[in-house]
Order: sequence, then structure tokens, then C-alpha cells
Amino acid sequence: DTIRAVHSGQTRIPSEVAAKLAARLSSPNLTYRELEVLRLIVAGQSNKEIGASLQISEGTVRAHVNNILGKLGVSDRTQAATLALRKGLVRLE
Repeated sequence: DTIRAVHSGQTRIPSEVAAKLAARLSSPNLTYRELEVLRLIVAGQSNKEIGASLQISEGTVRAHVNNILGKLGVSDRTQAATLALRKGLVRLE
């Protein structure tokens, strides 16, 4: 059925792929900088280390972290890192 449908011009997406796409679409809309900060949180860096890595102040890092926590709907960095890894927002390197 799938082969015939695709041959006739229709699109088929396996249910596993569709579920992953749906999860990503429902993910929060983090800015590029927030994703950078989140990657460094997952890497285990402190706010001071993140600031040095990105050449921004520690206060700016705190603001980004607060935005990330709010957008992800979590209360701390550990929860943010866990959720980000689970949703595929960042990867361990």
C-alpha cells in the first residue's frame, strides 16, 4: 500500500518518525544564544565559565538561563539539561 501511495505522488511518514517530528514541533522556541548556553549547561559549565566561553557577562548568562528554564517549564539547570537531551535539543559531545 505504501509503495503504491508513494508511486501515485502521496507522502507517507512512518509513525515513529511522525512522533519524533511532532515532539520537536512542540519544543520551545529557544534563540540561538539560548541554545548555545543550554549546550554549555549540558557540558557542565558554570555561569562564570559560560560567560567566559561566550564572552558575555555572568549576569547575561543568568538572564539566558532564566529564559531557558521558563521556556522549558523546568525549575533548575539539571532538569533543563535532562529535558534538552531527551527532546534532542542538544547532544552530548
